[in-house]
Amino acid sequence: MVQLLREHGRLVRGGLIDSADQKWTFLIYFTEYGSALVACARFERRVERSPL
Repeated sequence: MVQLLREHGRLVRGGLIDSADQKWTFLIYFTEYGSALVACARFERRVERSPL
């Protein structure tokens, strides 16, 4: 993802999307005007519970 952003070399618009089951978060980057996807990444969400 970082390499693609560097190669693009222009302004981008970024955003986050959480999956419906809350297990994944997607980090997305579009061109400045939102006309094309430049790069994306998927991250697994881990929830740590506090001990009672």
